[in-house]
Amino acid sequence: MHHSADNGIKNRLIDPRSMTTEVLRLLGSGVSKDRVAVELSRLFYVDIDLLNAVLRALPKQAAQPAGGSEDVHRPPAGEKDRAAA
Repeated sequence: MHHSADNGIKNRLIDPRSMTTEVLRLLGSGVSKDRVAVELSRLFYVDIDLLNAVLRALPKQAAQPAGGSEDVHRPPAGEKDRAAA
């Protein structure tokens, strides 16, 4: 468990840019979108309204954990499988 060097005083995460950076870092490391608030609140005082706004603004691809989508490798509709030809 991470402990702050300043006697357990948490920093406030209230800046949109900082919030977005932390959310993307967590999502990139495999944390599910539903667990982002829990993980952030362990280290920061979190502006929940801002967190919800950031999560809503993220593209769906960024909100999925790495390797979480099966549709990523499908060819676009209308293209035939060239390997079968």
